[in-house]
Amino acid sequence: MRKILSASFFLMMIAQPVHADEGSAEKVNQGLENVKQGTKQAAEGIKGAAEEAGAKASTVGKSVGRALKAATCPIVGDRSTKLYYAKDSKSYASILDGQKYFEDDDRACFLSEEAARNEGYRRDSN
Repeated sequence: MRKILSASFFLMMIAQPVHADEGSAEKVNQGLENVKQGTKQAAEGIKGAAEEAGAKASTVGKSVGRALKAATCPIVGDRSTKLYYAKDSKSYASILDGQKYFEDDDRACFLSEEAARNEGYRRDSN
């Protein structure tokens, strides 16, 4: 019975709340506020980095897309004017980037100038 009382007394002693002074509580609260602010700043930094990475990826994607279009369509023809534009033409990039690629639009794609001429197109004057 004495061991049970000793154990009960021990448990009561360790279960007593520990009282911290007001200075300690202030430090804990300030520490938590610092963590909160630091987390907020880190999140803002991550958001900014993600936006910047997205913008760079978009720019790279457009560049790669243009390079792929140019590789598959070295000569672009305008069906309405029957003019064709080679890569050395001043208007080539704007014609290539115009309407939706490979869909029903006013552009024709040729692998050579000869192929464009055989279809009745003539080279633009630029």
